[in-house]
Amino acid sequence: MKALLTCSLLSLIAVSSAMAQRPVDAKEIFAKIDRKETVAYDNVAITGDLDLTSLSNRRSVSNDRWGGNTESYLSEVGVPLTFRNCTFKGKFLAYRSEPKGSSLLSGVNNKLFNTNFDEAVTFENCTFEDEATFKYSEIRQKAVFRGNTFRNLALFKYTRFRAAADFNTSEFLGYADFKYTHFEEGAGFEKARFSRSADFKYTHFNEGVNFRNARFETTADFKYTHLPRGSNFDNAVFDGPADFKYATLDGRKFSPGR
Repeated sequence: MKALLTCSLLSLIAVSSAMAQRPVDAKEIFAKIDRKETVAYDNVAITGDLDLTSLSNRRSVSNDRWGGNTESYLSEVGVPLTFRNCTFKGKFLAYRSEPKGSSLLSGVNNKLFNTNFDEAVTFENCTFEDEATFKYSEIRQKAVFRGNTFRNLALFKYTRFRAAADFNTSEFLGYADFKYTHFEEGAGFEKARFSRSADFKYTHFNEGVNFRNARFETTADFKYTHLPRGSNFDNAVFDGPADFKYATLDGRKFSPGR
């Protein structure tokens, strides 16, 4: 019996060790992307901030969107990114801003840095322990964010998804900001859970969006949201206030349950 217990304990330790996430420095991943190497990681813990706004191809771009007193810079990720069962210990930054000084006319001037993605991106069953920021990003191929846990800010404001976007079964434990986001193809949020504010105000879905069995535990803002025919809110649960004022489904006023 003692030998059996010892064998079982050793087997358990071996399984636990196999399941443990191998640490990877964010600088290693950054360097691969900067060298245009395909990036694929499974079951690793990524330490440090992964800042994709500072790639070597970063260039200054027109700042008309933000006004004449704002400097804006754009980086381009030119390779596919695949992360499965990974934990991002630090921030994932495809957008950031920093002050550059003050102006008597407009107050604080900013430098804005954001990142576009030319190839497919896959984040599946990952945990983002800090901020994940994709504000103003353009993702030109399929975007998979399925089964993830966002423990902090999930910032997709003004993001443009050129192809299908999959957020099914993801959990948003912090603020989920999809305001002004543009989905050009189908979008999925089936069984997604929003523990804090879910902001889809002014969001534009070109094709149907699926919120079937999604749960909104606090506020849900869909004001002015464009929802095309085929959008699905079947069995979606709203535990807090939901604002669908001026939202349209196939050009008609819409609110769940009607």
